[in-house]
Amino acid sequence: MFDTLFRGRRNDRRAREVASIAEYECRAAEVLERNAHEFFRSGAGCEQTMRLNRLCYEKIRIRPRCLARVGNRSLAINALGCSFKMPIGIGPIALAKLAHCDGEKALARAARSMGVPFVLSALSSVSLEDVAEAIPRCPKWFQLFIFKDREMTENLIRRAERARYKAIVVTVDTPVIGLRRSEMKNPTSLPSKVTYANFCPPHNNVCSKNISEYVRNQYDPTVGWDSLRWLLSITSLPVILKGVLTREDALMAADLGVQGIIVSNHGGRQLDSAPATIEVLPEIVEAVGDRVMVMHDGGITQGTDIFKAIALGAKMVFVGRAALWGLAVNGQNGVEDVLDLLRVELDSAMAIAGCKTMKQITENRVRYESEYLMPRVRVLERLDANIEEADAVVEHVVVVDDPRDDEERISPDQVVEVLVPTGEDGLAKFPKGSDGVDECGKTVSPWCKTVNSDVVEVVRAPPRITREVRIVPEVAKVLNRNIKADIARRDYLKNRCSNRKAASMHNLRSIVKSTEDCRCIM
Repeated sequence: MFDTLFRGRRNDRRAREVASIAEYECRAAEVLERNAHEFFRSGAGCEQTMRLNRLCYEKIRIRPRCLARVGNRSLAINALGCSFKMPIGIGPIALAKLAHCDGEKALARAARSMGVPFVLSALSSVSLEDVAEAIPRCPKWFQLFIFKDREMTENLIRRAERARYKAIVVTVDTPVIGLRRSEMKNPTSLPSKVTYANFCPPHNNVCSKNISEYVRNQYDPTVGWDSLRWLLSITSLPVILKGVLTREDALMAADLGVQGIIVSNHGGRQLDSAPATIEVLPEIVEAVGDRVMVMHDGGITQGTDIFKAIALGAKMVFVGRAALWGLAVNGQNGVEDVLDLLRVELDSAMAIAGCKTMKQITENRVRYESEYLMPRVRVLERLDANIEEADAVVEHVVVVDDPRDDEERISPDQVVEVLVPTGEDGLAKFPKGSDGVDECGKTVSPWCKTVNSDVVEVVRAPPRITREVRIVPEVAKVLNRNIKADIARRDYLKNRCSNRKAASMHNLRSIVKSTEDCRCIM
C-alpha cells in the first residue's frame, strides 16, 4: 500500500533527466564540436563581464512575504500588443545550426510551443522566410545591425515586414566585433552546410564563397544616432534597441521614439569590463520610466534571476546561451525543457516570495547584499524637522549588530556619517519595533541607515552589540538642510503630482543630488 501511495505521489511531478541550466551547459560541452562550443561560450577579453553577468545576481536577495494568498498565480504578460505566457523570450543567436541541424527552426518552434517571443538573428543559419514558414502564427521579432550597406539593411527590413515579423530589434553595441581570445587562437570555421542564410542568393548577389567575409566587413563603426533616425523613418514596425547600458543612451533612444530597450552587454562578448546588465537595469528603468518598455538579458540561468530582473524594472527577459545549450543537447525538446525549467523556477520563486502576478514583483521585493552587510543603526534622539537651528539635528545613533569583520567594525568613538532615506512622500516611515524595511521606497545611502522625525528605529535583527557613536556637525547641518528642503518638495509634489510613484522618483533624485558631498566614512 505504501509503495503504491509513494509511487503515485512521485508521478504527480514529472521526473527530469536534467534539472538545471548548468547541467544543460555541461552536457552541451560534451556534444558540441570544440570550435562550436568555444564560439558560443566565449566572451570578450578575459571574460570579466561575462562572469559579472552571473555573479551580480548573487549579490541580490529576495525578500519573501508570507501568508500572501498566492493561489492561481499568473506569469502572463503583454508586450507590444501581444500576449505571452511568461516574461521570458529567446534572444537572437547567430548560426544556431552549429549546435543542431534544425537550428533556428527548432528554437522558433520551441518558442511557439511555450508561448514566448522569439527573436531571429540577421546572422542566422536559416533564412527569415523559412523561419516564418515554420511558425506562421507565432509572434516573432527580427534582429539586425545597421550595416555599412544601407540598401541591404533596408532590404532585410522589407523582407521581415513581408514575412510578418512583429518588431525590429536593432543591436547597437557592435560598431566592431569584440575581441575574443579563444577565437583569436582558434578561429571559427563554418561547415559547408552552415552559412549566413539571410545573405545567400537570391536575397543577395554576393558569391556564396565570400559570404562570411562579406558579413564581417559589414559592421559599421560610423553608425550614429542619425542612422537610427533613418531606420525609424523607413519602417512602421516597432523598433527595439538592444545593447543599451547607460541612462544617457536610454534617454536618447526614448526621445527618438523607439518602443523598447533591451539592456544587454551582448552576453559579455563585446566589451570586457562593461558592467553587468543587472547592475545598470535600475538606472535605465528610472531614466525612461513608462515611456519605453525596458527588457533585459545577460547571465540568466534560473528562475530567481528572472524574478530579480523583473523586480528591478524589466518587463521581460531574454535568454541566449541557455536556450542554445538545450538545443545542442536535445533539439526543440531541449529548448522547451530549458524554458519550462525557468518557468517552474520563476513560479516557485513567486509563490514563496508572496507574488501572484508579475505586477506584484516590485523593487521592494529585493535588497542588495550590501544592505545586509552594513551596520544597523538606531536613533536615540528624534529630530524635529521644523526647528530652524542646524544644531538641533539628532546627535546620537547606536550601531546595532555590526556584521562586518572585526578589523572593519566601528569603534565606540568613531564618527559615522549617514544619509537620510526617502519614502513615497519624501520621508521614510518605519514603525517602532519594525524588523524590516518594507514599502518605503529607495534608500539614498547604500551603506548606512538613519531616521528623521517620522522614524523611531531601523533594525533587522535583535541587537547583540550596542555602541554609541555621533554624527559629525557638518553632516548634521547637511541632514537638517536636506530634510527641510525635502518637506518643501513633498508639499509641492503633493499639489502638483497625482502619481505617487512619480513623486517618489522626483524626491529621490533631488535628495541624491543634494547629498553628493555626504559620504560614508565607515
